[in-house]
Amino acid sequence: MLDAHQLMWTQIAAGISVLLFGLMLFNLVRMWGRMQAARSWDKVEGIITVSRVDRPATHASDDQNDARPIIRYRYQVGGQELEGDKVFVGGIAMTTRVLAEKLAGRYPVGAHVDVHVDPKHPTEALLEPAAAQNVAALVAFTIVFGFIAATLTAHSLAGHVLYADHGVPLFVFALPIIVLMGGVFCVAEYVRTRRLARASLRWPTAAGRITRCDVIEEIIEEKDDDDKSRTSKLRHRYQVDLRYAYRVGKRDFIGTELNWGGTMISGLREVAEKAAAQHHPGQSVKVYYDPDQPGHAVLEPASGEGALGPLIGAAVCAIVGGIFLTILIKVGFA
Repeated sequence: MLDAHQLMWTQIAAGISVLLFGLMLFNLVRMWGRMQAARSWDKVEGIITVSRVDRPATHASDDQNDARPIIRYRYQVGGQELEGDKVFVGGIAMTTRVLAEKLAGRYPVGAHVDVHVDPKHPTEALLEPAAAQNVAALVAFTIVFGFIAATLTAHSLAGHVLYADHGVPLFVFALPIIVLMGGVFCVAEYVRTRRLARASLRWPTAAGRITRCDVIEEIIEEKDDDDKSRTSKLRHRYQVDLRYAYRVGKRDFIGTELNWGGTMISGLREVAEKAAAQHHPGQSVKVYYDPDQPGHAVLEPASGEGALGPLIGAAVCAIVGGIFLTILIKVGFA
């Protein structure tokens, strides 16, 4: 049983967790609703005026989320010239330097772009209304806080920590369940990617030109803490920075995706250099673009490279979560 002091703090923690869960759920629903509404916003012509990456002067590891792409554009509504800086619903989150450079590279200064404008509030505008950079993270945090809130609330109502038959706390069962849910998300991502790959084979094409194809070297600092000393070692990884320009109607676009397998990351420079050697600046390419979102494009829609990644992740989650959950059930109830 929880004594009066422990019960009070459990109730306070439960209240805070429920409040945080409610706020996250509200924000998630509002963000999703805004994404759906933005799809029907008016579309006007705009031009990119600023495209750069804001980064700190000191930088320890390329794995840190310490960079933010700064993208500004100018557009006109009703004869009034306006400026915007929003790309996604929810804004642009801090990210790694490579991902920040990749997003900024899609919107070079001077490019003509489609700006989606809220007809009721013309100062509200977006470049990519169907995307939101931090939705996946918000969903994950909402689920985790939902489990925490449910557990603490149950303990508060019961007046004691809830246990299985053989003394295993019930909240421990949430850990393998969360892992298994991660596997479900991986399967859903695989299904979505395969559907997208099949659909993209029927997409219209545009003439494109490779503007950049380099190898990016990232230096990742791995820290090792122990009782006597704190050491760190540097690990190098490499990926291809591919960019190609194409035009649909009167709009300019910069694509960065080769296929639906995602960006290849390797620990060997020669592997990345071999992949980069397949393209060179100035090379003409055929670009497959989404007719509903022309900025969404690939060069090799039929490629299956990297397509099994989500399934491998799902298998790992299923094995780890399944074994952990089986052990807990046997220990707690057998």
